[in-house]
Amino acid sequence: MFVRAVVLACLGALLLAACDGAEHRRPVDTAKIVDAIKTDEVHWNADYKSGDAARVTAHYAPDAVAMYPGYPAAVGTAAIKAANEQGFADPKYGLAFSSDRVEVAASGDLAVAHGTYKETTTDPKTSAPAVATGSYVTVYKPDAAGVWKAVWDINTPGAPAREPAAR
Repeated sequence: MFVRAVVLACLGALLLAACDGAEHRRPVDTAKIVDAIKTDEVHWNADYKSGDAARVTAHYAPDAVAMYPGYPAAVGTAAIKAANEQGFADPKYGLAFSSDRVEVAASGDLAVAHGTYKETTTDPKTSAPAVATGSYVTVYKPDAAGVWKAVWDINTPGAPAREPAAR
């Protein structure tokens, strides 16, 4: 009888361990996560305006990857900070972005934002401001404190402006 009880207890424990516990999880407030990411984007844009590469880099997870057009992927916050310092060395540099869509996984452990950006740099030939636009996808995960950080930031330029057709 004792052996049977132990076997049943072990089987019960195994069944509980095998369950993913989804029915016991709290529902994820995806709207709250979207709001947190949208709020972070406002701060992130302000940090770009400040010209402070450390403040910009604080929006990334330690092992994040940032892919900026025309540059090799920046892996980790040290490389991301260095890439932003290079940008801020240009006195005309500016970046503004805005998401048009933020999707959150039902599990609440991953989010993706998509949007457009506008970047201003100095044209090396004319020294005039050069404006580039494009789109981006940023993947977010919450850190240990629950703060959403960018883990993948991928930017792609839009089509170059076309020259007027000759008549």
